[in-house]
Amino acid sequence: MCLIIQGKPKHFTKEIVRKAFNQNPHGFGLMYLDKDTNRVITKKFFTKKINKIQKVCKEHFKKADEIALHFRITTQGNTNNKNCHPFQVLNQDNDSCDLFLMHNSPRLPAPLLNKEMSDSYFFAKTILRPIVKRDYKLLKNEKFIDCIEKITQAEMSSRVLLLDNFTNSFQFLGSWSEHKNLKYSNDNIIPNTNYWSGGYSDNVYYDRSYKSNYSAKKFPKIKVQEKELISDVVDSKELSDFVDLIAGYSEDEIKKLVDDNSETVARLLFANSNGYDIQDSSDLKVFVNENYNSGFFDDLKPYGSN
Repeated sequence: MCLIIQGKPKHFTKEIVRKAFNQNPHGFGLMYLDKDTNRVITKKFFTKKINKIQKVCKEHFKKADEIALHFRITTQGNTNNKNCHPFQVLNQDNDSCDLFLMHNSPRLPAPLLNKEMSDSYFFAKTILRPIVKRDYKLLKNEKFIDCIEKITQAEMSSRVLLLDNFTNSFQFLGSWSEHKNLKYSNDNIIPNTNYWSGGYSDNVYYDRSYKSNYSAKKFPKIKVQEKELISDVVDSKELSDFVDLIAGYSEDEIKKLVDDNSETVARLLFANSNGYDIQDSSDLKVFVNENYNSGFFDDLKPYGSN
């Protein structure tokens, strides 16, 4: 099970980061609101070296008022850059605001459409994204956030952290722990945990008693996929042109077109099933960048940095 730690950079220590990495070595990520641009900044990657994580933390701690770190243990999907948290739900360039998600529990109630990607990825893309893409202002609706929280708890106790630049806040779903001014998604590396549950609002939390039902266990060794092998480069314009082409064809012509372009059709079906709007060329660009043409996966393209 993963670990999320959130709070002001000054409260993080090298020892906290080291302990978190030692227990959760299958991927690292961070997210925070940029003070100058008010965009959500993220960084995510798989590494076996704690020094790389410490260096990235030092760089981004200088830029953030509050920040969240995610340390992954693989339970679903490959162990690689792409499955590290956070996952992008909305991108301001296409969707009016930035929204990113981190998750901690063995499973979220999401369809696992392939073996490569995690349940967290599919929850962000197939469940949450289609709803908030239609109306991102729901992020400021307490009843909506409570509803999403209930969904995340449907199969087991889960902790989800949302960050967006519409409410300009972190939103905590599920029951969290607090220790020395930092919030933890589980208590594996901290003593004397006081549990609390975070709901919607600006730094206002709704306390309720909670007893962890998580039992520590040894995870099997995982064959790590450090780099994804990309067989070819996918052109989003080709996908968009194909969608436009079908619109003017008869049924028989479409059948032949599908037979001759099965790979393109498969990609469009995959995009549609993951909540991308295949009628929107800008959304197809996001789909291609996220799924094909980035050797080092970065949810924040084109304004993120490797």
